[in-house]
Amino acid sequence: MIKNALRNIGCILIGTHTEKEYREISNLSDRDGLQTFIKLRLNDLLLHAYQHTRYYHEVFDQIGIVQGDNVEISRIHEIPLLTKEIIRQRHEDLISDDFKNRGWFYNTSGGSTGEPVRLIQDKQFQRWAKATNNYYYKNILNVDEPIVKKVIVWGSERDLFTGTIGAKAKITNWLTNTITLNSFRMTPDNIEQYINTINSYKPDLIRGYAGSLYEICRYAEKNNLEIYSPRVLVSAAETLSDEMRDQIERVFGRKLYNFYGSREVSNLAGECEDGLMHSFTFWNYQELLDNHNCPVKQGEEGKVVVTNLFNYSMPLIRYEIGDMAVLGPERCSCGNVLPTFEKITGRITDHFILKNGATVPAEFFIHLLGVVCNAGEIKQFQVIQEDYDRIRILVVMGAGLTEEYKKDVESKIKVAVGSDCKITWDFVDGIPKTPTGKYLYTKSLVRG
Repeated sequence: MIKNALRNIGCILIGTHTEKEYREISNLSDRDGLQTFIKLRLNDLLLHAYQHTRYYHEVFDQIGIVQGDNVEISRIHEIPLLTKEIIRQRHEDLISDDFKNRGWFYNTSGGSTGEPVRLIQDKQFQRWAKATNNYYYKNILNVDEPIVKKVIVWGSERDLFTGTIGAKAKITNWLTNTITLNSFRMTPDNIEQYINTINSYKPDLIRGYAGSLYEICRYAEKNNLEIYSPRVLVSAAETLSDEMRDQIERVFGRKLYNFYGSREVSNLAGECEDGLMHSFTFWNYQELLDNHNCPVKQGEEGKVVVTNLFNYSMPLIRYEIGDMAVLGPERCSCGNVLPTFEKITGRITDHFILKNGATVPAEFFIHLLGVVCNAGEIKQFQVIQEDYDRIRILVVMGAGLTEEYKKDVESKIKVAVGSDCKITWDFVDGIPKTPTGKYLYTKSLVRG
């Protein structure tokens, strides 16, 4: 009770108390109410962007979608997509002229696909992001996330190294019953220590990078170690393959819920009990588009395009975030009103692009090499597409690979990618993670 009171007082003092926002989105109980909410928020955001940013004033004038105090929302598809390159080139023109009145702060994208993008966000953004997070855990997973006992397996230099060693972060962790485990330090000794921490703390909730949870589970299974099964188990921040999901669920003995978000726009979608990813459209208006920038149909894969409805300091409108997903049904059998994705299939750079425009998903390679990884024959791997017909496989050796197995892998890759593909094996001491602590199993240097 004391912790709850102190946490609420702290949130009120710094302007991040979210009871009002959470109540507003929890009341969106039917499709008509949700659509009305989105349209009003889109109109307000686009009008603000037109009136307060140079970039959107130019773009909207060219299209002619602003009429007085209203925006023709039905024509939102005519607004050109916003890319990371445009943000870098027109950074100052994307910032609202009133941002200094909004409790603003800097944030950056993770940078796993190249140079990070620097953004401005604000307290309104922060409150709605927090309210959305609370909505997912309370309304979809039925757990009170801010107060339950949590173990978080994370690895951002900014969030972890400069955060948890400070007094402010230590107090926050205490108030929120959180233990953070560093995914940068995934040595066998560290992993065993993490398993001991989980077993002794007995958390209600465990959340972590998909790859980090996968590595912990592989180690536990290989060494016959039992691991405590929390009430709720959530994978976040990395693409979750079927291979990884199977391993994590088998070891923890618990269904794994996939959560999708990003630094640029925070929470995007979260999985429900029935296995679909509910898109938080009251917070981020989302589109799935094909290669011609047309909406995909249910069951089809498309690139994720996002408009955050509450960052007025630096509006991101129709932002091409760099991820791919498969569109799910409008209605889910779980009863939640939010539309769905069937699954998040990965970053565009996870997919290997062929000369004919087809793609090979990262999961193909994860499944192909994950078998020998789980058997201990190799410790880690990364598959890199250097060109359309050139692939390099980095391997950290375990017990060792036979020439027969390598030839089998090469033949299967050539079936998927093309018979003229040249495959090179590099045996290395370690595979570096991204600056935010993520471990990429695949990486394409080809841009379609």
